[in-house]
Amino acid sequence: MKTEKNMRMLRISLFGAVLTLIGDLLIGCARFPDGAGMIDGYLAAALTYPAWRPIAGGLIGLLGICLEVPGLSTVYDLMKDTMPKGAGFYRFSMYVYLALGGAAVHLPCGVLMWLYKEVSGMAGTAAAYDLVYKYILYAMGIPTLFFIFFFIGANIVMFLAFACGKTPFPKWYCLFNPILMKVLFNCFRFIGNYAIINGIGTSNMSLGAMILFIALLAGYRKYNHLPKEI
Repeated sequence: MKTEKNMRMLRISLFGAVLTLIGDLLIGCARFPDGAGMIDGYLAAALTYPAWRPIAGGLIGLLGICLEVPGLSTVYDLMKDTMPKGAGFYRFSMYVYLALGGAAVHLPCGVLMWLYKEVSGMAGTAAAYDLVYKYILYAMGIPTLFFIFFFIGANIVMFLAFACGKTPFPKWYCLFNPILMKVLFNCFRFIGNYAIINGIGTSNMSLGAMILFIALLAGYRKYNHLPKEI
């Protein structure tokens, strides 16, 4: 039945979010130099990592993000009848998320840190700095912009679907929106420059996805009234 299938997909995606969290922590759980900006902080942290760590973080996150897509896609079923155009955009955005979220965004972040460490050892930090900024500009820029556009758009649709009562779930489910969760966990950075805090900030999307999937699983048990389909 459709509801049971969606709950299985949410369980798989919850596991995927845990994997993404592990990948995020491998990439971002480090103390940054005092006064360093976000990018400079990650690059400085890369110099302290063993070479395998950012690559492992990128690959684990890549797998995790791919596994998150089925659970995110279950939201489509909740609004397809009441918001058909928005639901159509949302479903297309999930394909973009699958195509770009891991391979074009998460993995390149790990690769970028690895490149900085390797080139720094061979040619110095100035050459490494120049290389990674060109990498960001030429290799990551356009895919990241596409990802951000569809990620934000999909989450706006999700927020409106819940907030406007277009799903069987309560309107307050809009609070579990990944963008709101991203902002919330990024705010942890104001606590101070600590490894675990930077790790939480880096993990803002995976933590938000975990909370969303747990909330959806609970909602499917309590509030869902989708027609049962074989």
